[in-house]
Amino acid sequence: MPRNETHDKEVEQYRGLLETPTEFKDGFGWSTVIGIFFCGLVMMPGAIYLGLMTGSNLGQASSWVTVILFMEIARRALKPLSKQNLVVLLHAAHIMMVGTAIFPGGPLSQLVYRSYLVTSEAVRDAGMQGAFPKWFAPPPDSAAILERNLFHHDWWLPCAVIFAMLVVGFIKRYTLGYVFFRLTSDVEKLPFPLAPIKAQGAMALAESDDKPAEDDATGAVKDKPKSSRWRVFSLGAYLGIAFGVFQVGIPAITGLFLAKPVFLIPQPFIDTTTLTESFFPATPTGIVLDAGVLILGFVLPFWAVMGTGIAILLTIVMNPVLHHFGILHTWQPGMDTVNTTFSNNLDFWLSFNIGAGFGIAFVCIRATWRDIRQKKKEMANKRDEAKENWWKPPENGRGDYPLWIAVALYCVAATGVVVIGSILIPFSYNIVFFLIFFSFLYTPFLSY
Repeated sequence: MPRNETHDKEVEQYRGLLETPTEFKDGFGWSTVIGIFFCGLVMMPGAIYLGLMTGSNLGQASSWVTVILFMEIARRALKPLSKQNLVVLLHAAHIMMVGTAIFPGGPLSQLVYRSYLVTSEAVRDAGMQGAFPKWFAPPPDSAAILERNLFHHDWWLPCAVIFAMLVVGFIKRYTLGYVFFRLTSDVEKLPFPLAPIKAQGAMALAESDDKPAEDDATGAVKDKPKSSRWRVFSLGAYLGIAFGVFQVGIPAITGLFLAKPVFLIPQPFIDTTTLTESFFPATPTGIVLDAGVLILGFVLPFWAVMGTGIAILLTIVMNPVLHHFGILHTWQPGMDTVNTTFSNNLDFWLSFNIGAGFGIAFVCIRATWRDIRQKKKEMANKRDEAKENWWKPPENGRGDYPLWIAVALYCVAATGVVVIGSILIPFSYNIVFFLIFFSFLYTPFLSY
């Protein structure tokens, strides 16, 4: 079979994982509001602690745990959640856990990280004490840092800046994101491999809340048969629990009575760069033992996984060659994985990735232009009475709104970024130009 046919077949397979809904129902209610408060007050502190302890972002797991626990609470309160409630609650939990920043737990964990950063050994060794502006974090000698008091008035300005950027980011997420959703989903009809997985996970949870059915013949009550979604979801949950016991459970328990916790699975990775430097100089070979990454490989498209594997093999081959010709000149024997990666990025890979990004952008824009032209031709071939505006959203209660409103609100939010940046950073025309370029051109381009 030609490769283009193979690729089209795989695309159609991902498009057919989930049937396109014909109608939409409102999933926001008081149950969802209570679930959001439950997520913020109970689950978020645990996500912050586990994220800081393991060095990885556990927000995805935290959002699912939030939904499962609250679903069980709602069931015992005789208020089972609908599929729509579960999807909205899952999205809200995801935003609270991982959607605000790279730190699990959102803005609260940022404050914890900043208070650690201003007094860290790296900052002291670099002579940067007091170099951070007050809108970023209080100075190291402030009572807010020394007493670890996030309610101190020195934190008011950093909290105000974070809150303002959260509002701006919220507007940008649901305006620019909506525009690109309409383009990629409704117009281009691109497949999103991971989106059906999350949706079917929420459906599997909803199926577990289905009430027993009554037999038409005998009148006896019997349980509804569970679908394959529920069985697969349960299997994945058991595997995740088993892996979590070794990854987080044992270190947490042994840390209660030992001076140093016992890590059966090294965190965040196994550093083997110093062991392989004689065979692969200037090549980071750290190994991440994460079952989630392995399972993800079974979900992603085949050629995406193959492309990643080929890229890793090429990097292992190219790094020693680049080092031999003096391009990766910063690397020195004895460097660990982190320092090797950092030095290689400065010498070569940062500029290479920028060029690769431009190449990918060119391919994406060309494919988008081709798809739009093809759809215009298809509509032109229709009879006049069958023609329709393909930018018009479907009339099925999905909650769409005019695109011009989304573009206008995004421009307002982008202007807010420029204004806030111009106030916090010493005024410079170069800075203002960068903020305008970043907000109005680079961010939409990179988002697409």
